[in-house]
Amino acid sequence: MQRIHSVEPAKAQGRTRELLETVEKTFGTIPNVATVMANSPAVLDSFLAVSTAMGGAKIGGKLYLQIKLATSEANTCDYCNSILTHLGKQGGISVSDMLDGRKAASSDPRTDAALKFASSVLESRGKVGDEELQAVRQAGFGDTEIVEIVASVVVGCFTNFLNNVADTTLDIPQVEPLEACSVHSDCGCH
Repeated sequence: MQRIHSVEPAKAQGRTRELLETVEKTFGTIPNVATVMANSPAVLDSFLAVSTAMGGAKIGGKLYLQIKLATSEANTCDYCNSILTHLGKQGGISVSDMLDGRKAASSDPRTDAALKFASSVLESRGKVGDEELQAVRQAGFGDTEIVEIVASVVVGCFTNFLNNVADTTLDIPQVEPLEACSVHSDCGCH
């Protein structure tokens, strides 16, 4: 059962109502995570601003999503894995690319380096070693992209932690645990 109240969009007023309307215009719906964030208009506004800004990130939308999937998997956030997979499908990201994100590994060397670096950032709480930083640089990522990778991890952690604390009710199809995706095709990723 959800542990933090959701703001009902129909009853929202003022800035909260404006923000929820923005969410609906952007996503075509108002996901439950947005109604939880709406308890604080400052939080929802900040999240929307960061999400919008990251849409123009040099790393691109696909890698941004993959990093958030890697973070969601590491933080065992079922809600985030499910909604990110749903958004990825809508955005035309392949099932294979989404699974790569969840596994934090890719057959593409550049993507693999970024996902490994993101995982290292998460695991070390940002205290990555020189060798991890050098590896991501050798894969072709400069300071701009490295900062964006770190920001992607942080944005992922924010939504993971909030949804895990709130136990946000799923309002999209649930994806199965990663192990199930490698065994059968009806895991929700396809």
